Amino acid sequence: MIEPLLFGIVMGMISVSLAGLFVAAFLQYRRGNQLTL
Repeated sequence: MIEPLLFGIVMGMISVSLAGLFVAAFLQYRRGNQLTL
């Protein structure tokens, strides 16, 4: 039995962390195009 609240919190944290990594990678990629690292 998985508690719905705990399951929701875990899924929320995973989705937020994935979104943050995607945004950070996207910003770094755009900076890389402007400034050749």
